[in-house]
Amino acid sequence: MKIILILMKIFVIGALIIISNQGLAMGISENRDYFMQEYSLWLTHLFEKGLSIVSYVIKSEWLPENP
Repeated sequence: MKIILILMKIFVIGALIIISNQGLAMGISENRDYFMQEYSLWLTHLFEKGLSIVSYVIKSEWLPENP
């Protein structure tokens, strides 16, 4: 349950950062479309970076070497 709340906070904070950095008024249709494009691009990058980190961890050698 805590993990879900942490992920939701990350997604909401990311959305707020996109809105504030771009100066978007969400009442305007074009701004909502632009926000959705930027937010989906941000989520895509977040997912790709997460996959690269997970694949790096999986490929790492976790067993100690015997001297």
